[in-house]
Amino acid sequence: MKKKILILTVATIATGLLVSAFHQPNLKKEIVLNETVYQFLSQQHYQPIQVDDEFSQRVFNIYLERLDLNKRYFLQKDIDRLSQYRLEVDDHWKNRSLEFFTLSSDLIQTRLLETKAYFTEFLTAPFNLKINESFETDPEKSTFPKNQSELREAWRKALKLQVVARVASSLQVQEEAAKKSDTVKIKSVDQLEAEARKALLENYNDWYKRVKDMDQTDRWSIYVNSVISAYDPHSMYMPPRDKERFDMNMAGKYEGIGATLRQKDGYLMVVDMFPGSPSWRSKKMEVNDLIMKVAQGDEDPVDILDMKQENAVELIKGPKGTKVRLTIRKRDGSINEVILIRDVVVMEESYASSVILTNPSGKTRVGYIYLPQFYQDFQDRRGRRCSDDVAREISKLELEGIDGLIVDLRNNGGGSLPEAVKMAGLFFPKGPVVQIKAREGRPLVLDDVDPRTQYEGPLVVMTNFSSASASEIFAAAIQDYGRGVIVGSPSTWGKGTVQRVNNLDEYVPDRLNDVKPLGALSLTIQKFYRVNGTTTQLKGVTPDIVLPDPYQLMKIGEKEEKHALSWDEISAARFTPWNITIPKDKIQSASEKRVSTHPQFQLIKQNANRIKKESDHTSFSLHIDHYLKTLKNQTTEAKKYEKVMKEPTTLKISNLKADLANMKEDTARKEIADRMVEDLSKDIYLEEAFFVMEDLLKK
Repeated sequence: MKKKILILTVATIATGLLVSAFHQPNLKKEIVLNETVYQFLSQQHYQPIQVDDEFSQRVFNIYLERLDLNKRYFLQKDIDRLSQYRLEVDDHWKNRSLEFFTLSSDLIQTRLLETKAYFTEFLTAPFNLKINESFETDPEKSTFPKNQSELREAWRKALKLQVVARVASSLQVQEEAAKKSDTVKIKSVDQLEAEARKALLENYNDWYKRVKDMDQTDRWSIYVNSVISAYDPHSMYMPPRDKERFDMNMAGKYEGIGATLRQKDGYLMVVDMFPGSPSWRSKKMEVNDLIMKVAQGDEDPVDILDMKQENAVELIKGPKGTKVRLTIRKRDGSINEVILIRDVVVMEESYASSVILTNPSGKTRVGYIYLPQFYQDFQDRRGRRCSDDVAREISKLELEGIDGLIVDLRNNGGGSLPEAVKMAGLFFPKGPVVQIKAREGRPLVLDDVDPRTQYEGPLVVMTNFSSASASEIFAAAIQDYGRGVIVGSPSTWGKGTVQRVNNLDEYVPDRLNDVKPLGALSLTIQKFYRVNGTTTQLKGVTPDIVLPDPYQLMKIGEKEEKHALSWDEISAARFTPWNITIPKDKIQSASEKRVSTHPQFQLIKQNANRIKKESDHTSFSLHIDHYLKTLKNQTTEAKKYEKVMKEPTTLKISNLKADLANMKEDTARKEIADRMVEDLSKDIYLEEAFFVMEDLLKK
């Protein structure tokens, strides 16, 4: 019904759109998109906001950040000129006026093209790397340049910092290589400085070509997404090419690195990694990493700053077996290079898998199930579902005589909501699992309707900061029912909202076919609530047993997203808690005692402080000696933590007997299983979860 209403609404304004487009023929597609997105946001978004002056200022600030986050293009007079529209964006959006958009688009394009003079001037003459000066990299601590002279100086320092960083890194590599061989050719600082400038100039010339090719459609995507982001951080417009890429990623039918990417701060941010993909298997990439440069094989890297998203993604994609080198910026601000071999995504690693854990004496046998995502084959009713696979793994584990079960949801970003409900139902009789609330009407309670309980023994669920959405629903249900113990980072991600992807072409009348394809709109339409009535939004799930995490002092999670929906609560659903009381206080005390004396956990705590300190360090010296000293200190400090998760724990990890026969005939499966055993054998978090299970068994 709502779809019909929306189609009718768009159809009724079609005549008006055509009249507006007649006067602005070059902007016809943008006008149609404006109206279609406007109708979706006002009629179907979970929490529509008043399109008023407050909305206008919110959109203005988001848009300005996305156009010039680092304050390297606009002058203060440009900001003053654009600021005349600060309280008018709402009126333009409602009236389908593109006056502000056109002005800002033309202005930023002009400023971008003017930058060639700056990088050409500064990268064709040597920098003096022995001058005591510094550069602030945090845009929030700087202001827009008052004139061309200040802008020119900002570019000089920014470019010089990039040169200094390259030279310092090369000097460090030379020094390490010289320790291993006396045949290494040592280059002087001047030689390395010249090489750095040359490489940077090539990168910036490539960037400049891309800037020249940017068209109004590219700018419009930035503008319309700035409007949508004023509602919440997960709703977004996807141009036609992005929609194709989204469908391809969902199907997993491509060759590449297996990461979902979106543009942020001019680069590509890792939003998710497909389980089993090269990026996921590398263990060196994480959600929120920024990809800054891409190199094919052994070629020089290409800086992707402000490159069109589809063009940047095309550089990263490639045939199976080829090498791609990615320069990434981590959450703590450190810059690393990750080398990946492109591959067809190995689907087997995206499914539930299990092993047996035993202590040194062999007396305690604990089953372990790893679930990378809540999967469901929507194209095939008889296709694989995680609830069925987990039930099957439980049966196999029980045949081997386990004393308890650990379910690992670390880095599980979610997936199918129905599967999360069914999987929770494997661990208690029928009852409510989660409540869902749309913008109108009463909350809908999703129940497990199967009265059977697949597993009734002691249960531990592992989570971390990257456990989100469906993972949070499952963990929350287990916690609310008192069914098991949640072990992990201080909280889960805190994403308690549901998005639906809408193909915009389906909502626009045939008389406007000439502007199609329009792309898609991912819109937040619902919110999750636990059976106890509180939402998982913002706060996530707080574990019963909290373990140290290297990122625990960083600002990460849904609560750090701008304009995220708020935390609230509704009435609790009627449910019957598990019939066995868990002595959580006693178990928490025992875990705290172990963690406080565990050398690696203490290193993780210390490392969290280091990561926070480096993240807060935003002003850098442009004197090569001072910069190099800082770099060496950071490298030395980082080496203190290299042994974390690198040494074997006390646990013995073994494959299930039921799986061994299949591994003999399938070498790929054996390789996956062997890698899993190797990784788990060094996992101190898993070891602590095992100890928690032993405490549960003693109760």
